[in-house]
Amino acid sequence: MSRRPRRRFGVGHLAGWLFADLMLVLFLVAMAVQPRAQIAVGKTPEKRPTPDGPRVLGQEFCEFMIPVRADGLLGGASSARADLLAKVRSALRGDRPSWLHGPEMHTKAGRASCDRQLRDDLKVGFFLVYGAQADVNRGVQLGQKAAKAIRTGDDRFGEAIYRAAWTGGEGGDAVQIITFFYQN
Repeated sequence: MSRRPRRRFGVGHLAGWLFADLMLVLFLVAMAVQPRAQIAVGKTPEKRPTPDGPRVLGQEFCEFMIPVRADGLLGGASSARADLLAKVRSALRGDRPSWLHGPEMHTKAGRASCDRQLRDDLKVGFFLVYGAQADVNRGVQLGQKAAKAIRTGDDRFGEAIYRAAWTGGEGGDAVQIITFFYQN
């Protein structure tokens, strides 16, 4: 009868277990020295804190189709620019629900999200402006002129990045504006 050799743990095996135990102890010590989280129960902050880090752009948006004086905007008329800015401000106040455009804005959830963002008076972080014209070149130019006028003429758009393009003949002499707001 042969005897089976007895298995012995080597030094390397013991070192591995000691290392694992040491890591577990260090983890528990690190967790124990962390300060407790303070949770305010029933208190609503009166004022929004100023963000410390980078701005956060929300995924939800508002989309409008705003009628404009396209020939005046393309020609550089200041009255057409002022008219556009007045209409954009009216849309951002929520005064013209008929200007809400797109399938998302006609659902209950999309409309509620847009209304909340408009009510909170959030700054615009990114916006798209599409010129609604039958001609591609005129549509792109209308989008570009409208975007520049909006960005320089309205404080809520002052820090925003924008892109302008053409949306086809839908809406004729209008601009389609899709706005994404900063959430902080």
